[in-house]
Amino acid sequence: MKVLMVVESHAKETGGGPKYWAQLSDWLTRHGHQVMILSGVVAGSEFASPNTVGLVPVRRELRSRSYSTVISRFAFMMRYIPAVRKFALNWLPDIIHTVPPIASEAALRTGNRLDIPVLVSVLSHVEEQWFQLESNPLRARFFRFLEARALHRPFSRIICLTQRSKQVLRAEGVPAERVVHIPHAVDVTRFNSNARPHFRKQLDLAKDTFVIGYAGALTREKGINQLLQAMVQLSYHSDVHLLIAGEISASNQRKQLLEVKGLENVTLLGPLEYDEMPSFMASLDLYVIPSFTETLPTTLLEALATGTPVMATDVGGVREVLQPSFGIILTRPDTYQISKELKNWINNRAELQNMGRAGQRYVNMYHTWERVGQLTEGVYRTCLRTK
Repeated sequence: MKVLMVVESHAKETGGGPKYWAQLSDWLTRHGHQVMILSGVVAGSEFASPNTVGLVPVRRELRSRSYSTVISRFAFMMRYIPAVRKFALNWLPDIIHTVPPIASEAALRTGNRLDIPVLVSVLSHVEEQWFQLESNPLRARFFRFLEARALHRPFSRIICLTQRSKQVLRAEGVPAERVVHIPHAVDVTRFNSNARPHFRKQLDLAKDTFVIGYAGALTREKGINQLLQAMVQLSYHSDVHLLIAGEISASNQRKQLLEVKGLENVTLLGPLEYDEMPSFMASLDLYVIPSFTETLPTTLLEALATGTPVMATDVGGVREVLQPSFGIILTRPDTYQISKELKNWINNRAELQNMGRAGQRYVNMYHTWERVGQLTEGVYRTCLRTK
């Protein structure tokens, strides 16, 4: 089977999306399929698959203003559509797999012209609470409009990583027969019990230190502000430490928070390479995701696969994965609840270790690329039979 993946961007700063495409394409290639990834960024990304082909550069320098964002994305789409069509005409794939909103428009126009089934994966789904957190409301509304428009287009199938996204699409009028749930996956060859907690040694943390961790964007909707304030309330615990992995600019308000008295128990690691993440997760007693809005964080699965239990806010599809046997659900991402839960678990590390092992077993049963790859392959074959 020849599979053409059409994505907007394939750079590590875009989050879990590049991992999804790279790891899915690698699985398909190992199982005898031919795969090409057409990306808006050349194949220099940390997450790029050997199958990645760079096409049209994304004009990131235009994104400082709302109107510039709209113009740059529209201009990108107009350049991307003929580029995707030309590549597909030469390669003639059996299946086109894409992501909304910009790349899916280029993919669908190409698929309709060449009579090729087009599938779209919903890796994130913008819900109403995002607008309340977004510092640029015009940009938020624009992307929500593009996403809603894209997902009502006549794709052969829409693959949702969570049941929550599937429910939202059904409520928005997308036909049930076009929507299928295939869970997210994690690379268990990297994230497993063999990962070593090197960060504890590098930071000279005592063996009995209760280490909490967060990795990801340091933005308001991720709840990082509330997590740091909770650490202020825990500053009297000399044996509690928070490790933060993520890029932070000199003007970022979170950097100012780190200078507040009482946050000596926080270490800002900066952005980590992907190969460093298993060791980061293995160095933690508890991984925390205090987000206001999420679909399903890839880092949640990475932590569990490493044997680290997770505390996360009940948003998006988090509750679909995080069970009481290996996770702690926050009803809301506020400072009081985060600090209260952390205090409850500081002296209960034996139970946390048991939870970590249970989470690892769960991931190895339901969220491996072997399972998710087979499910995705099955959807491809169904679309080819019914086109």
